[in-house]
Amino acid sequence: MSRILQGIGSGTLDVGFREPIRRGSASGYVSVTGDAEEQDNLLLRVSLTIMKVAPGRERNLYRRLLELNRTFQGRASFSVDDDDIVWLTAGRPVEDLDPSEIIDLILWTSEQADRFDDILLEEFGYEHRL
Repeated sequence: MSRILQGIGSGTLDVGFREPIRRGSASGYVSVTGDAEEQDNLLLRVSLTIMKVAPGRERNLYRRLLELNRTFQGRASFSVDDDDIVWLTAGRPVEDLDPSEIIDLILWTSEQADRFDDILLEEFGYEHRL
């Protein structure tokens, strides 16, 4: 986390930055990307893997993920990538982020990922563990 804080403090954090993170059974990374609409605006993203999609139970899983997304009230959301991996991701514009907001973003998101990977695996089967 110190690399992230130093980079934001010094203004050297740029597109392509990527730092692995792990919390409990959840793992992923913190990265910096360009805003899809305005490439000059940088976004700090925290992304953690949750599980593989449960074959044959996709509809139930997707419904459950949408229900959980609502409970996050816009702070983070679940998504599924092209490899059928479920992710929890949160992001904020880099501009004007202070160190406490960065720490909160990383810790809160990783805490939710560690909590919900266990819940979703219990609901949809531990054989979908990553």
